[in-house]
Amino acid sequence: MPGTSPYGQQPPMPPQAPVPPQQQPSMPPQQAPVPQPGYGYPQQQPTPAPQQGYGYQRQPMAPQPQQGYGYQQQFPGAPVPAAPPRKKKTGLIVLLVLALIVLGGAGGAAWYVLASGAVEPLWTVEAKSGEGSSELDGAGTWFTDKAVIQTAPGGVKAYARDTGKKLWATPLPGAGNTACVAPSASDGGIGIVAYGASGGVEGGEGECNNVAAFDLKSGKELWHRGFSGKGLSVARTGETVVLGGKVLKAADGSVAWDLKKTATPYCGTGQFTGGKNLIRRASCSKGDPLEGNEKKWTEVSLIDPATGEPEWTKKFGEDAVSGILTTSPLVISGYEGAFALDEKTGEMRGKVPELEEKYYVHFGDGGDPTHEAAGFGNIFVMEVSPRNNPKGEQNVLIAYDLDSGKELWKTDPVDTIHYIPLTDTGSERPLVYVTQASHEPKLVEFAPKDGAMETVAEYPEEVDKGSSVFGRPYWNKGTLYLSDNGGASGLAGSSSYSLIALPTTDS
Repeated sequence: MPGTSPYGQQPPMPPQAPVPPQQQPSMPPQQAPVPQPGYGYPQQQPTPAPQQGYGYQRQPMAPQPQQGYGYQQQFPGAPVPAAPPRKKKTGLIVLLVLALIVLGGAGGAAWYVLASGAVEPLWTVEAKSGEGSSELDGAGTWFTDKAVIQTAPGGVKAYARDTGKKLWATPLPGAGNTACVAPSASDGGIGIVAYGASGGVEGGEGECNNVAAFDLKSGKELWHRGFSGKGLSVARTGETVVLGGKVLKAADGSVAWDLKKTATPYCGTGQFTGGKNLIRRASCSKGDPLEGNEKKWTEVSLIDPATGEPEWTKKFGEDAVSGILTTSPLVISGYEGAFALDEKTGEMRGKVPELEEKYYVHFGDGGDPTHEAAGFGNIFVMEVSPRNNPKGEQNVLIAYDLDSGKELWKTDPVDTIHYIPLTDTGSERPLVYVTQASHEPKLVEFAPKDGAMETVAEYPEEVDKGSSVFGRPYWNKGTLYLSDNGGASGLAGSSSYSLIALPTTDS
């Protein structure tokens, strides 16, 4: 109905015909507080945010169940009831602005603490209730020189990096749709968002069968396209997007190349993980199990995103690859252990035996690599949860040498702690965002060889209370962004925020 949507009106675009999928196996703002209006134009002037507290406290991270071959990402799609507002915390977006000084010296760059004690926020953006919810878990956060762009449940929003002021907001195409998958790549200044009809009631199963592209400078919707079925897994590398049995160009949605060209005998096309490299993983079978001559194996290939041609293909044992942890460095994991592969040749660099026998390993969802692991020079760090732990569920950060597979160090198991390594820092020293219930969140640095930890910045406990367990940090040009785009709300009578800006000094 006209006038009822918080997203505003956009120029209509004719929907394209569905394409059948290919068959395949209480934190006060310090300055410039800017609560934001809904989607659509024109931009409204910000008003001061309420001086209120945070909502629920972060809960411990649960190990993610492993998914078998052929599984497609499903979209829960549970909108928050419109009234009363802020009764349940479903997510918010937090922005941490960090200014770090890098000093050169022997052995490379080093990070130094600029101030002691927790630092207060520079500015905040209040989260809005009634925008629905999603389980993007911080995905779909992109950057330009002037803006940070976030995929919200109902569309895409851009905020000025220096002030947090909203620059533009664009709703998803159609009515009643909610975002479900948004790959992290944004080459060409284009963001890709998969979406579909919400589940209607909390906990109801929604759909994830459409995809749209947005210009990240202007917010303009470039194109959208529908697919059959309910679930889409979206893998993006560069300007190539693999989804729904098709390979599309991010710029205009046209077909980039035929997915069938990646298929190999007895294996099919497989599944894809994007990021800096496009990696194919396929489960293969030859022969007849009734005759006792069946042979099974797994293939991993690096695919040229521009042409679809494989650069190399490497074979592993049956079900040996549970998933792709990261695509650069290229690290895969399965029941035989974790393997670091040379990105250029596919040859083995190092092996970590029995990794999944000892730990719960957290893979990425929806076609992206995991955000709980990263490479720093020749060091690979990842958060895992020990299996058969008599103290229950606890997380540790563990570091391996990529060339030997040797374990270098690991933290002690601790309750309710969460480690998220930061990518693209330009440092060979692991930089990690650490949160723990009833403790102040920190930005810390680990010594590569022995894991000695130094605190780079410490933030008020309210920052952690005001965000959910699904918040995801991003490092971009010396700034750390913690994005939690599941929707709004804290406890009744308190405020929650979609953006918080934090400095690294107390001056």
